[in-house]
Amino acid sequence: MKPIVSFLFLLLFAQSCGFVYERHLTGNYYLIAVDTKEDMDVCYHPQSEDAPYAGITGASVYAVGYDDEFILAKGYRALKDSMGRSLQRYDRQITEYYIIPVDNTQEAWEAQENKFGAFSRQDFELRRKELGVSEDIRFKDL
Repeated sequence: MKPIVSFLFLLLFAQSCGFVYERHLTGNYYLIAVDTKEDMDVCYHPQSEDAPYAGITGASVYAVGYDDEFILAKGYRALKDSMGRSLQRYDRQITEYYIIPVDNTQEAWEAQENKFGAFSRQDFELRRKELGVSEDIRFKDL
């Protein structure tokens, strides 16, 4: 019985530690995947150590580009249930685009609201020009 309890404790501990993927982008912004790389999201993490990461796109991000002013992300659309909640599954036929202004002085909930998108490719290009996002920012696949 004791080996089973030890195994369960070890399994629980292993699952609660860290992310399967974490990469710093710029400022307080990171790429985070909690369970699988398919769940990749651009997240905001305030400087406070105990502050949680706040997911921004809610999509399955597979490419990003950024500079000190903007983060551009593209990902697959999240499928939702009848109540509008994400199912943690994604429609690989539909790519969504996001423009995230870099603001390292905000709270986590503000970061979740401080984005433009989800856009189609055409709408993304129009909004990118309206916002003056540099053409030098290029998407890089993850």
